[in-house]
Amino acid sequence: MIPLPILAQTTTTVIVPQMEGVTTALVAFIFVCVVYPRLVKNKPQFYAALAAVVIIILLNSLNTMIGTAGFQVFSGAATGLLQAAAVLLLFLSAGGITLRELSSDMARAYEVIRRGEEEKEVIIPIGGEQPRPRQQPTTVAPPSGSPSIPAETRPPEPTPEITPPQETITLPPQAGWPTKAPPEKKVDSSSLPLE
Repeated sequence: MIPLPILAQTTTTVIVPQMEGVTTALVAFIFVCVVYPRLVKNKPQFYAALAAVVIIILLNSLNTMIGTAGFQVFSGAATGLLQAAAVLLLFLSAGGITLRELSSDMARAYEVIRRGEEEKEVIIPIGGEQPRPRQQPTTVAPPSGSPSIPAETRPPEPTPEITPPQETITLPPQAGWPTKAPPEKKVDSSSLPLE
């Protein structure tokens, strides 16, 4: 058994990663937005991000003052969450979108990544052709003594090719753009201009 005085001398070491570079980047972006206020399109989100950065700085200074293991863990976790919230809020405020719009854009992006295309394919008939009407599933009369065959399993019936009527354009030869240069007017060089 370990004697009691040895247990009392052990210390607990807590390693909390300091992400002060992220806070520095957030403060720098906030000052850029102060210098160029037209970058901020949604002010309430900007002010919420500013409040998050101020709380991060306050937690860092309290962590330096208190310094206990429990408070170090708390301030490290809270700092990470507040930094993530501040980055998101500054992104939204500079982009001028709401969280709902961002989430719908992200959902659409996920669908594009998952399916590999942005929109469903739409086939438009050429030259006034009408699309074939969809056939209702029917059953084919089976030969005597065999089970019925659903319409989905039988091959489609060939459709006859319909060729559009030929059209001819009849225009007089002078219609449209001129193909030849207009004839030049002959100027009589023997006469003097009256002007």
